[in-house]
Amino acid sequence: MAGIPLHMTRALAQDTMRERSEQASCGAEQSRRLAAESIFVDISETFGVSFVPDLFAALEQQPAYLEAAWELFKDEVGLDALDARTKHIVALAITTERSGTYLISALPCAFRLSPVGPRRCEAILSMIRMFQAFDRYLLDCVPFHPPVTTSLGTTTMLTSHALRRPT
Repeated sequence: MAGIPLHMTRALAQDTMRERSEQASCGAEQSRRLAAESIFVDISETFGVSFVPDLFAALEQQPAYLEAAWELFKDEVGLDALDARTKHIVALAITTERSGTYLISALPCAFRLSPVGPRRCEAILSMIRMFQAFDRYLLDCVPFHPPVTTSLGTTTMLTSHALRRPT
């Protein structure tokens, strides 16, 4: 880069680094979105509905958690053993009304008397409570990277992904 002043060369290098960082960020976001979309397709097909119930739609930004939650929910509620009509009712149960309350919480008697039944209603309510508690836990945690002093006297940061509550 002969003939270009040093300050302009640094600015070009910084711009290039910023562009690469933005591209990597966009790529990660697109990958996360695609992963969530594939799980959403499975959810919609399993329930036989044209929407994703709010219990799972809220997890779009965390596809690994979304996938684990979906698999756990399917097993706990026993979705594979249900007929199409009952699956539709379950999908509605885990959808929220305008105030943000899940329909199964807003109308418990209706769902208990439906083909879903009281045992599955309790399982669904238990799953909702568990997901909400875990969400609160995740919001309260921050990545923890404790500094480590080496024998040479330099300090390095570990790259573990351990979580801890902020102090």
